[in-house]
Amino acid sequence: MKTNLKPAFRYQFNSFIRGSGIIYLILIAIVAISMVGNIYTNGNFFVSFTGYSITIAIFMFVMGIVNIRNDLRLCLQYGVSRRTSFVSEILTVMSAAVILAAAVEVLTVVTQLLTVNNSNLFVADIYQLIYVGTDIPSLSLSQHALSALFNTSLMFAACLGGMFFSLMFWRLSKVWTIIVAVSIPVLINVVPLLLYRLGVDLTPFIRWLTSSPFCFVVFFLLLAALLGIIDWLLLRRANIKEAK
Repeated sequence: MKTNLKPAFRYQFNSFIRGSGIIYLILIAIVAISMVGNIYTNGNFFVSFTGYSITIAIFMFVMGIVNIRNDLRLCLQYGVSRRTSFVSEILTVMSAAVILAAAVEVLTVVTQLLTVNNSNLFVADIYQLIYVGTDIPSLSLSQHALSALFNTSLMFAACLGGMFFSLMFWRLSKVWTIIVAVSIPVLINVVPLLLYRLGVDLTPFIRWLTSSPFCFVVFFLLLAALLGIIDWLLLRRANIKEAK
């Protein structure tokens, strides 16, 4: 396993980093355009950008959907086992999440320093909005560390969630694929309404989740662990077919 793990990790990591670089450059471009537009109009309009981690979490979710099948097929072609391929995928996702979380903090620091005296341009991330507040122009070093930990857990769980959907549809027949694909958006709308009708109060859980960044991190890491176990159970018996 050790012999095959390193080349499998290198390939999967390079794939993640190339995609991550593109999404990161897009974020930089959006922020730069917002700053230039604000300067060009003499600050006559208010701009708020708070979507760093959510944007990248969505990107990680999509990467989880797209990469797992291609990576597994390629690894199997070169004699890498399913277990080694899956372990290297998990290590790749965690490494990419850590790097992206650190990159987000760097972008936040630079942007907040450049806009510290501009009241019409507000830049922050989800951690700051939930746990610090919008009245704080910039974060301390320890707060940036917590924000990075917060984002790492969110991105890691998002990617494993994407892998779950990809592997689940891989295991389903054509009929069940259609049924599940139609059911997902229906359930997303019906389940919250059903919980409300049943009188299920999620307020205590939400309060606990937002009471401390450590609660948020623990919850999403546990969610990632659960998704990882399910992903492996789906993968270990999947019928590997060539891409169509």
